[in-house]
Amino acid sequence: MKQKTIFLIFIILFILSACGQKDPESFMVSFNTSGGTEISELVVENGQTFEQPTEPLKDAYIFDGWFTDTIYSKPYNFDEGVTKDITLYAKWLADSALQINRMDLDAAQIDVSEEMIISSKIDLPKLGELHGSTITWISEDPQVITNGGIVLHPTIGSDSVTVTLTAKLNYELETKNYDFEIEVAPISEIVILNSTSLPFSNVTSEFNVDSGHLMTYFGENSSIPYVDVQEFLQLLDGFLYYEDLELTYMNEIMTIAYEAEFDIEDEFGNIIDTETESFLMTIDFNLNTITVDQLGFFDYYVYETATEYGAGITYLDSYVEEGQSVTFELSPYRFDLVVHDGKYLFPFHIANLLFTGGSYYNVYFNGNNYTGIYAFPDPSDTVGSTEDGIAFNTIKTSSYNGLDIPADLIVATYDMLAFTLDYFFGLKEERGTVTHYDLLKPYNNTMLNGTTDGLSDGIFRFVTKTLDDLHSSHHFPGYYELKTTKFELTNIAQVGPSVRRWYETLWDVQEVLQTTYPTNTDNLPPNYRIIDGGKTAIIYLDGFHTATVEDPDGEDSNKYMRETLDSIFAESMNIENIVVDLSYNTGGNLGALLRVLGYMTEDPIEMSYLNPLDGSRVTYFAEIDTVAYTEINWFFLTSKVTFSAANLMASIGQQMGFATIIGTQSGGGASSIIPVVLPDGSFFHMSSLNVLSYREGNDIDGYTYYSIEHGITPDYVLEVEFIQTDTKIIEAINNILN
Repeated sequence: MKQKTIFLIFIILFILSACGQKDPESFMVSFNTSGGTEISELVVENGQTFEQPTEPLKDAYIFDGWFTDTIYSKPYNFDEGVTKDITLYAKWLADSALQINRMDLDAAQIDVSEEMIISSKIDLPKLGELHGSTITWISEDPQVITNGGIVLHPTIGSDSVTVTLTAKLNYELETKNYDFEIEVAPISEIVILNSTSLPFSNVTSEFNVDSGHLMTYFGENSSIPYVDVQEFLQLLDGFLYYEDLELTYMNEIMTIAYEAEFDIEDEFGNIIDTETESFLMTIDFNLNTITVDQLGFFDYYVYETATEYGAGITYLDSYVEEGQSVTFELSPYRFDLVVHDGKYLFPFHIANLLFTGGSYYNVYFNGNNYTGIYAFPDPSDTVGSTEDGIAFNTIKTSSYNGLDIPADLIVATYDMLAFTLDYFFGLKEERGTVTHYDLLKPYNNTMLNGTTDGLSDGIFRFVTKTLDDLHSSHHFPGYYELKTTKFELTNIAQVGPSVRRWYETLWDVQEVLQTTYPTNTDNLPPNYRIIDGGKTAIIYLDGFHTATVEDPDGEDSNKYMRETLDSIFAESMNIENIVVDLSYNTGGNLGALLRVLGYMTEDPIEMSYLNPLDGSRVTYFAEIDTVAYTEINWFFLTSKVTFSAANLMASIGQQMGFATIIGTQSGGGASSIIPVVLPDGSFFHMSSLNVLSYREGNDIDGYTYYSIEHGITPDYVLEVEFIQTDTKIIEAINNILN
């Protein structure tokens, strides 16, 4: 029985084996022509050969045989029989002569240099007209013509410039360069050809400015708005004292003059006299220059804001070292002043920057209308539920949203960015910058590639990284972008090295706070804590705020300090020392800061500024109508995060001697900020010319002023890891007092 089973299995295996060894009758031969003309598949009987098919054709290539692999290392032998399914691959060699000939024909059709260039953009073809060669352009001098064809003309009165543009043509596997000599004309004086009346509305409650219309002028094929100086200033009556301005005209010269009265007060705050100071601006429409006898010209024709940022503060007599006159030259930046039909016309954005920008007020032009705004419109408030949100939605809603930006507006935006930084960036002199055009060069082929996205991205990256300044920040792109378009910081590589170091300390401080206060809201310290057996209180202060007209119940540092101090002394009558924790304080408004300092000294607060543009120096003395706790030993706790107004608080406390600084060197930030609107509508702010300082010297020998841009050295070092350690803070106080 067992033998029969084995025999049966053997028979089955033999049958299966015989079936598996049966040869197929035919095989399939396929041809992969790699873009050449198609060749049909063949069915070839097992072991038989087949004739080589007709050679395929491929434009601009030469057929070089059939191969059995994709790297063309194994040519197929047509004398061998076919024993399996196969795919043959066509190998091609470039027909170099033909490809180059076609590039030559395409290059011959390129016509970009017949006449001297006077436009803001050259249309550089990307494909050959006859054969479709791909074309990449490289400019010999991107400071005159960028790779994208944007033209930066020599200034008015200069000679023309010849630039070589190289067209790199590629056809299939061949590449060849072709040079074109382009002569670029100097920019010409603008000729006004049309005008239109555009509406103006004011959307801030800080100034009472009536709605109206502003006549707007344009040159031929130009997108740059011009406005009459007088009409612009008159429109803004309510923001500025228009009736106080005396405007005179004589041919190509216009002057604006006014006088300002200043009260002289005695030591008790009583007005005992007044003095008058005169201010003058001279505008030369022939030379394209604007000269002010002093930069203070822009300060004293402006109304006070509705919010009383100076409430409770009386400014006493000040110490002033007058600066030099300043001349703003527009020609190097390709801007032109124009007298047209009795109108004295400014490029609108230059007028806005000079006459309004330093006050936080701006007039925003979005192609359809003008809007008066204050400070920083809020792009996060998309429904316009707040005044800042209403401002953003108003100015960014335009018929130009999503359209291609004109080339002349790209150039004007680029030029005004350089102009603004060269004259108004407070860190220019300190950094040794001659002109910001030099710093903009690496961005030319991005910012000036001819597209809205390129311009917006270039401005964002320049402001956030190259300026490398915590007081410089990008808010939103211009009105050619969609309202929803945002540019945001998402990683530390987007900022410069100085800002990066600040953030690294910020993270260290945040880690200390998270470790120390894991259960507190946002891991922040309590408003105050009392330590050392009731002798010492620590007040946490993370900013300086003033409740506004729009939000009277909003954050207010004066109220916060008053209520916190009341609570401290209600809890302990034995308080001898108060530490104000500024280690996580990034600043705020100066009015709030001064009112906070009023709780620490009865002496007038001394606050100094220097101006690097005109060389002026000034020291103000501010009397605060708050009863100070002068019997208390005051200490300020600082870190590198302690910035701007908090940095100033450390400086004032140290220089005036009423506070001792504990911690590490503060973060600096000497300049106030100035909001800037560029011609494309991009909005950012930067360090201004008002550079906070301290002074050393006396009235007889004179004073030397020192910027506090790089922070304040502490009197007693306490490393960041210990800034929330009460025992270390007590140890520091004891070492200082003993």
